[in-house]
Amino acid sequence: MSESSSSSGDSREPVEPNAATTFVAGSKPLKKKRFYGWNIVGASALMNGFGGSVHWQGFTVFFIPISQTLGLSAAQTAIPFALSRAESGLMGPLTGWLFDKYGVKRLMIFGTIMSGVGYILLAQTSTFFAFVFVYLFVISIGSSTSFMQASTTALNTWFSRRRGMVMSINSAAFRLGGSFMVPLLSVVVLRWGWQTAAMWVGIGMLIFITPLAFVYKRSPESMGVGPDGDALKHTHSESGLQSGELEESNDDWTAKDAIRTRAFWTLAAGTVLRMSVHGTIFVHFVPILVWKGESQQTAANLIGALALCSVPLILFFGWFSDRVGRPPLLAGCYLAAACSLLLLTVVDGTWPIFVAMLLFTGTEIGSGLNWALVGDLFGRKRYATIRGLLAPIYNTALFVMPVAAGWVFDETGSYKIVMWVGSGLLVAAALTFLTIKKPVHQPKSV
Repeated sequence: MSESSSSSGDSREPVEPNAATTFVAGSKPLKKKRFYGWNIVGASALMNGFGGSVHWQGFTVFFIPISQTLGLSAAQTAIPFALSRAESGLMGPLTGWLFDKYGVKRLMIFGTIMSGVGYILLAQTSTFFAFVFVYLFVISIGSSTSFMQASTTALNTWFSRRRGMVMSINSAAFRLGGSFMVPLLSVVVLRWGWQTAAMWVGIGMLIFITPLAFVYKRSPESMGVGPDGDALKHTHSESGLQSGELEESNDDWTAKDAIRTRAFWTLAAGTVLRMSVHGTIFVHFVPILVWKGESQQTAANLIGALALCSVPLILFFGWFSDRVGRPPLLAGCYLAAACSLLLLTVVDGTWPIFVAMLLFTGTEIGSGLNWALVGDLFGRKRYATIRGLLAPIYNTALFVMPVAAGWVFDETGSYKIVMWVGSGLLVAAALTFLTIKKPVHQPKSV
């Protein structure tokens, strides 16, 4: 069609640009816009690399100083962490539903502010009751609506074909941040005390972490594109674009239908086995390494080095999992971690201990792949709700296991039984993930 004819009497509706390349008459195609989803990846990486790593991995640095300051046993010191896991389990279905209904941004702003204020309040506590109250009812509630659960929900919304890769970038950032933040936090704790460290963490949350929440947008559909920046597969209404409503697909399951599948309960079993060991070991990691003869600072440095070494492995396996599937890789990761715990019971010396610890990166690699698998099985639209339904199941184990591990150490003076049991549970997790099959979704006939 000539230029003159196109400018006169052509009443066709203009085509709204999306991820497809845009053309202008008589000119070369315009350069494709960068997908906004990568901004979400960057914000998630920064948020979890700094805020998330301090909250989840930093507790082990506080473990011994808090127990000494407040005169607590190992089991008592693990109670705040255990109770916060129980609380997260109870809140999981609710927060998941809220994420799916209202989006990530609002809850993330609320959660990061609450966490930051909580750490500032924690620095003022001087009794065990006050410590538990602030950690449980301020910090833990705030963290349940931010960090990993929020970011994995956003990433699953914005990506499909690259789901494993972006989840692993998020997970790698979490570990990379931990490799620097855990040793740094240990220096602050040992030099100025755990109260000062908690104060600095709270201020850092408010100044650096909360603003990142404003980067998050509802969905790629709200910007006229599909997941991964692809063109929308179906015509999306103007109201749908404005609200950011996700397109329904045959891969999307309702929560009610998901819990009726064998895949959901197999996934739940594998996740609870994996997280019961992973969470327990990381709560007790510094005490475990001190039991093996290392100093507190050396223990923190080894944990930081472990996180640093895990970063390239997490990124590679995330990329690889998008091509070969996640269950077999998860099984291999957890078998390696099981071997790590067995080796830690028999080796001595800093370098042999660190070599044994390297195999425990299997649980680090598996974290991102585990949450990507939820999206593989049940889709994008109700991801947070379905993941939230898993929370009461795996957090029950995270309530019991760290306290039980502390009690075993108090009674025996050794973590050997804890390591043996953990190894067995990881082997069971590996076998469980091998049996997971994608459920067959039968759309309801109209």
